[in-house]
Amino acid sequence: MIGVAIFTFAIAHIIPGDPAAIQCGDKCGLIVDYTEDGEPITAYESNRIRLKMDDPVGVQFWRYVTDLAEGDWGDSLLYHRPVVDVIKDAAPITLEMSFLALFIAYPLGIILGIISAVRQDRMFDHVSRFFAIAFVSLPIFWFAMMLQLYLATGTEHGGICDPIFGTEGGCFPIYGRHDPSYTYPEDGFYSFYPAGGTGFHLVDSWFVTDEKLATMPEEWNSNWLLFKDTLVHLALPCAALGIASAGSLLRYMRASLLEVLNEDYVRTARAKGLSEFRVVVVHACRNALVPIVTILGFSIGGAIGGAVLTETVFAFNGMGRVAVTSLQYLDFVVIMGVTLITSVIFLLSNLIVDITYAIIDPRVRLE
Repeated sequence: MIGVAIFTFAIAHIIPGDPAAIQCGDKCGLIVDYTEDGEPITAYESNRIRLKMDDPVGVQFWRYVTDLAEGDWGDSLLYHRPVVDVIKDAAPITLEMSFLALFIAYPLGIILGIISAVRQDRMFDHVSRFFAIAFVSLPIFWFAMMLQLYLATGTEHGGICDPIFGTEGGCFPIYGRHDPSYTYPEDGFYSFYPAGGTGFHLVDSWFVTDEKLATMPEEWNSNWLLFKDTLVHLALPCAALGIASAGSLLRYMRASLLEVLNEDYVRTARAKGLSEFRVVVVHACRNALVPIVTILGFSIGGAIGGAVLTETVFAFNGMGRVAVTSLQYLDFVVIMGVTLITSVIFLLSNLIVDITYAIIDPRVRLE
């Protein structure tokens, strides 16, 4: 974390660009004040003084680290809010989408990888490997837009859902986190629940009180309807991330299982007369899953990284979109805040994976 803080701070000061100039735009030359000696102060100079950009870089970094240790992540120049509040609103959106995408990717990739390994060099194996390589190779933003085109539009734009399922305008919403016809509740939760909710709307939707639900439009006046609306809006972005991740997991699982199926204990289990299902699922898969678990931490980091483009395509105001917007306007404090929280998530996920690895593999415990 210390290394990440130093690196991001250094990058923010190395890249070309001047936040003080961006804030004043074409009015940087305007005189906004005078010094005690009567010297004029332009808008540009005033911004540099306010942002304390004239201090040495070492002093700026020490001030940043000290404030960070005290829980002060700085104030966003773009959003005009504390960085902590900006990330608090954006992080749950990204994490909810990323975890749901992994919930799609892991079962899909592992199951298809098992079938592909069992049916090695047969038609299913060839087809599954082809699609695995295809989904890994395709850019996520392109795949996301293809999902929008075919599943979130009407037939006049190329959609395929309406004639098949009898829908109008596609099976899924084309963008947004919720239906624009209503505002998702920001209060009205049960007393034992965090005020304002957690930001994870798939969870929050079940803790909205009946009194609050009664004030909402009829189409969303129950916990189930709120949950369903959130889930439907997450379907396409999570599918875009999940299917792309499933392709690489399929290849890992297939290779790992093929290696295990050639072990002596698998042949012994077959010789004892055990069913092929029990041999593969109970004996072989348990050992083949060990390397798959170890890459879970990197999968979480990859899902969060892929969310940058996915959020932009589907108009989700998560950490990815916040980071991109902050980069455009050189809002360095937000960029560093997003980088730090992403690093924390990545490091924690890898720590959990290491602990899980020790639980499922007796050899690690013995060592």
